[in-house]
Amino acid sequence: MKLRITTIITILFFSNFVMAQWVQRAAFPGVSRAKAASFTIGNKIYVIGGISNSVVVLRDFWEYDITTNSWSQKANFPGEERYGAATFVLNGRGYIATGGNDFGFLDDLWEFNPLTDTWAQRNGLPAGSAQHENQRREAFAFTIGNKAYLGGGDGFVFGANQTWNYAFFDLWEYNPNTNNWIPKSSIPDAIGRNMSIGVAVNNKGYVGMGCNVDQNINRTSFWEYEPVADNWTAKSDFPNNFTTDASTFVLDTTLYLIGGVNLNPVALSNQFYKYEPFSDTWTQLPDFSGGAIAGAICGTNGITAFVGTGYNASVVTRSDLWEIASIQTGIDGNQIAIDNKAILYPNPMRDRVSIQSEEEIGSVKFYDVSGKLVLMEEGNFENINVQNLNPGIYHLSLKYKNGIVVNKQIVKLN
Repeated sequence: MKLRITTIITILFFSNFVMAQWVQRAAFPGVSRAKAASFTIGNKIYVIGGISNSVVVLRDFWEYDITTNSWSQKANFPGEERYGAATFVLNGRGYIATGGNDFGFLDDLWEFNPLTDTWAQRNGLPAGSAQHENQRREAFAFTIGNKAYLGGGDGFVFGANQTWNYAFFDLWEYNPNTNNWIPKSSIPDAIGRNMSIGVAVNNKGYVGMGCNVDQNINRTSFWEYEPVADNWTAKSDFPNNFTTDASTFVLDTTLYLIGGVNLNPVALSNQFYKYEPFSDTWTQLPDFSGGAIAGAICGTNGITAFVGTGYNASVVTRSDLWEIASIQTGIDGNQIAIDNKAILYPNPMRDRVSIQSEEEIGSVKFYDVSGKLVLMEEGNFENINVQNLNPGIYHLSLKYKNGIVVNKQIVKLN
């Protein structure tokens, strides 16, 4: 295999050979931390709070620019400091919900508008029948269509005569248009879990792993959520016990998982796995280059992905940031490239867009800022109909018939 870095980056793959390459990027310049919250909008990764190595809970707010590989500090997050918060992106806006701090657990929700650089508080999780019932930390969240889904995590429930720690197995749906939450079907195994994973692929949610409320039992079960029918289907268990506080991202239609903790005995992993929803299979990939990691942030713009901060093998907070420069598998040879052969016009686009290239094009995929595949074209590249796409930034993965894949960005106007 030969790796050549110029304006074209080419990686060759043969037969059942699998390769993943990570490149270290600009380190996070703030206090090293774990369990920070993060979301990605376009080519910007936003990082909020977390917990420092000296166990100080934070509320600072940072922006990482993927295109310039640079960090900038923004005004502090206006809500309470927190760690273990859940995040999601809807309609080009970032949301942070729940979390924990020195004063307890939270059930609030905040919305960030990157165009105005402002925060607004939205309706948090409903209070429930018992005091503090839905306040929680270490929950999961994902988005499907124009709705967000949040569940799991752990919190304290205050009853009339006792207080107990509780791990949730519920699911809530948030509608940004009505600013309301409604309960959905709970995970059928009724096993509460925190520090689990939750992502969306192909308009379905995938939730699982994590640990129990006492943080001494690793969970390996994995579930698929169908929002239209509001039901769950059991999927293949994760193949080992490093299931707590792992990080995940989605590229194309594949889920990727990095790191994680085995609780008995406590050990962190540098594992790197992929999950294919269509075949319901987990596949181990070459280990993450940054060493053992847990409680890290993850971000993707639909073209590439990043992982950073978190804990290292010694359970010490870290500040490094890594980008997955290449990852492909397949029976046939495959290539990834970054070049300037393809021209998109008009850009910005409104109703239609055309692509011209020196090479013969095989397919074009459009991804929104959350990494969701929203449009695919395999025949007509002269006059692609984009009327049904919402205004915003889109990332294109353009595959030539010779196997090379080119990454582009385009803006859709009203």
